[in-house]
Amino acid sequence: MRGFAIVGAGLISFVGFASAASAADLSERSWTKAPPLVAPAFNWSGFYAGVNVGGGWYDGGNVTTSSNVASIVPPANIVRVPVSNSNQAGVTAGGLVGYNYQIDRVVLGVEADLNYVDLKSTRNGSTIAALPGGVTGSFNLQNTSKVDWFGTVRGRIGFVPTERLLIYATGGLAYGEVKTNIANSSAFSTGLSRLWLGDNSDVRVGWTAGGGAEYAFTNNWTLRGEYLYVDLGTSGTTATFQGTDPLQSQIRYNASRENRFSVARAALSYKF
Repeated sequence: MRGFAIVGAGLISFVGFASAASAADLSERSWTKAPPLVAPAFNWSGFYAGVNVGGGWYDGGNVTTSSNVASIVPPANIVRVPVSNSNQAGVTAGGLVGYNYQIDRVVLGVEADLNYVDLKSTRNGSTIAALPGGVTGSFNLQNTSKVDWFGTVRGRIGFVPTERLLIYATGGLAYGEVKTNIANSSAFSTGLSRLWLGDNSDVRVGWTAGGGAEYAFTNNWTLRGEYLYVDLGTSGTTATFQGTDPLQSQIRYNASRENRFSVARAALSYKF
């Protein structure tokens, strides 16, 4: 019996020692946590396309007019017509495509857009004059210059102060259709009437420069505010007499305008 007691005590001691050693091993194990999931940094590189909408307005100046009438008609027979000028601001909307390439905090890009715009500049006037012989005459002048659409092809260079914000300058080629129209008329109490008409429409090429700020509110969608100054040069037309009178056929009326305007707009783009 004593031998069994000794053996039993030894087994209990061994089991206790093994359990203590196992517990010690467990307490010394090191556990490594998985790193937290971090979203990849946003990068501006890639192609994009979008739409824009805003407003445009002429940058100073008016339609200018001239005539050779003083060299043909005696001064006493010339009727002076008072004129007024107006420049109409308008809505602009269009589409754009482009490509960006980011180098550290600098973004280089190229962009092209095509836009509808409603810009109109006028010089109008009318008067009624008493003429020799009891005749009265009504004289009307209407000169209009319009820009119906324009497009640009521009370079862009920008700085990224924070990951999703781009501040940039832009500039390049601009082009657009400019229409110039003249309709000058006179009507007399005798029933006689005269009319000079001139019309010209052509695509002008010039330059543009501006800047803006763009924010990426998701990995694919960006929203920007942008200003552009556009200069399409000078355009004009000459009005000729619509009749066969040899004297009146020598008279020419001219109208021209420097087509400089500003555009402020917002654009929504999708980055592919």
